[in-house]
Amino acid sequence: MNKTRMGVVAAMASAVMAVTTTQASAAPKLEAYTPRIVQGVVGGQVFYDGYKKVCASLLGQTLSGWVQLTSKCVTVSPISSGAFNTTIKCPTRGAFKTWVSGTRSNGRVDVKMSGGIYLEC
Repeated sequence: MNKTRMGVVAAMASAVMAVTTTQASAAPKLEAYTPRIVQGVVGGQVFYDGYKKVCASLLGQTLSGWVQLTSKCVTVSPISSGAFNTTIKCPTRGAFKTWVSGTRSNGRVDVKMSGGIYLEC
């Protein structure tokens, strides 16, 4: 293979890598962050990018399992990104986690959950 062909092959390979990287970064992103206490409230934060509807719930642990304490849904443009919180007044103590679901433009639903954490107010 001569130097000209090697140069063309290298340029094509780098172009393919650039297109692949661009397409991968355009994939929808959904994150659920571990709850924390801020100014007397327990809050779970979520981040979304590329979803048309996002719902977040703050879950609390009871003797019978995890229960939904509060929830919040937002309907946004599928090309937008953002973050929001769902909060409750801080009880004395408890175990909490954040659950989030996102609906894509094609109807597919993705679900994420944060790790649980024990908090005392």
